[in-house]
Amino acid sequence: MARKKITVPLKKALVDLESGEQKKMDKAIQTIAASGNIALIPALLNLLLQNSNPLIEKKIMSLMADVTDSDAKEIFIESLKNDQYESLKTTLINIVWNSKLDFSEYIAEFVALSTQGDLMRAIECLTVIENLTGPFEEHHLLESQLYLKEYYSEFRKERSQKDEIIAEIAVFIQEQNDGIDADLLIE
Repeated sequence: MARKKITVPLKKALVDLESGEQKKMDKAIQTIAASGNIALIPALLNLLLQNSNPLIEKKIMSLMADVTDSDAKEIFIESLKNDQYESLKTTLINIVWNSKLDFSEYIAEFVALSTQGDLMRAIECLTVIENLTGPFEEHHLLESQLYLKEYYSEFRKERSQKDEIIAEIAVFIQEQNDGIDADLLIE
């Protein structure tokens, strides 16, 4: 994946995005969107980490959800795996859900994320998983099942709302796996 270099005008746009001035922010968003440079994604994520302005957060989330370069999928997934972005993971999952990109090959990553976070993260992951278009490769589904098995091996006596969400994910994965098994019988 060849990433474009972040040019001086794009660096200025990132600074303008933090300014809090509506006009500068709008122009910065236009500049960044027009560039189509996915190398800006980590800088935008860092901006989200450092900034508490809800307007800036909303604009950045919208901008990232509009990315259409399929190479960006890998950047988003790596960011979801990066502990530096722990506080942004639910936001990142929401961006993926609103994205126009197909993350079907990353179904196992979303299953793993659903088991690692809180209830809200599990709900966001369930939403992403249910909206993946597939078809899913068998090894991705098997990996997903391993994450679910590991989660349930640590099962607590009291069921939480998160456990119910994880159970819905397990049912979805099983249905997809049954579909693959049926396809193998047809061939």
